[in-house]
Amino acid sequence: SEPIAAASIAQVHRARLAGTGEEVAVKVLRPGIERAFQKDVDAFYLAARMIETLSPSSRRLRPRDVIAHFEGVVLGELDLRLETSSADEFASKTAKDDGFRVPKVYWFMSGRRVMTLAWANGIASGDVAAIEAAGHDRRELGERVLRLFLSHALRDGFFHADMHQGNLKIGADGAIVALDFGIMG
Repeated sequence: SEPIAAASIAQVHRARLAGTGEEVAVKVLRPGIERAFQKDVDAFYLAARMIETLSPSSRRLRPRDVIAHFEGVVLGELDLRLETSSADEFASKTAKDDGFRVPKVYWFMSGRRVMTLAWANGIASGDVAAIEAAGHDRRELGERVLRLFLSHALRDGFFHADMHQGNLKIGADGAIVALDFGIMG
């Protein structure tokens, strides 16, 4: 399909498995993103060296170390095998959480530049009118998101660290469906 969702490093397409007809979401890194990212990081390193040279007192803030940390985080996001693994681990840890779902991971159709998950039907959690029209209690949903987040963090020690309304859907049964596992805590 045409992209149905897009972010800075990847875009998501809707597809159908040839063998079963099952709908899936296929996340694909944007073409040339690794090269573009490396160009930006190189510019950040240059800026950090210039700042340290022109202002020796700035060295205590360790600007090059900050850039190195940033580089490591983004390099992790550029390998969709890590996100696939996070989604799978999160699904396993939260499988018994009432009113919460993580789409099934398709390992055999995922790799460094591509991640495939079962298609998640539901209402975008930012679509307040549709949530109300479907009869879901927004207050209860909000409280459940908070309880689930705290439970995942405190019980499991592994949580969705980017749980904003663009990364959540509300299923027809009222379940909260998590999406986008690129940033986990």
